[in-house]
Amino acid sequence: MSEGPKVIFEETLLCPVCKSKTFKAIDYLYDTPHAGKLILSNWYCENCGYRFRDIKPYEGREPKVIEMRIENENDLRTIIYRSAFAKITIPELGIEIEPAGMSQGYISTIEGVLEIILDKVGDFCDKECENKIRLAMEGKIKFTLVLEDELGLSFIKSEKATVKPLILTNSD
Repeated sequence: MSEGPKVIFEETLLCPVCKSKTFKAIDYLYDTPHAGKLILSNWYCENCGYRFRDIKPYEGREPKVIEMRIENENDLRTIIYRSAFAKITIPELGIEIEPAGMSQGYISTIEGVLEIILDKVGDFCDKECENKIRLAMEGKIKFTLVLEDELGLSFIKSEKATVKPLILTNSD
């Protein structure tokens, strides 16, 4: 059984929003069975309430592709960790999200991932696209969720998920 997170950094800094020296920055090192060691950041301003949360890898693993076919509402409740370095693809919904410099890792359910996608791409998505995502969130559309993670940290906690090596090319 793994131990809980250990504090590895704790300091009071200048808040980037209100400029008050009340920004409590705490980083934890957490050893997980699926993703290895992670740095969990929980930073918050006691003055203005601004928060910053993030999950970053402490170490890398072998690049991998994880796929899961979502066929019912129960599948939507599956736990997923998407590292900040993972690309998400849902071919049936026309969704492809590349990791970016400011990408954050997150732990959620597959339904939660769809909510995040809807929140982030809602302005760039027409009504038909938005409707497809909502139907998928309700379990009315079957789809395949694909995670391509160059650092091999992401996981989908289900026996239905398949894991294969990610073959990196020179253009990657």
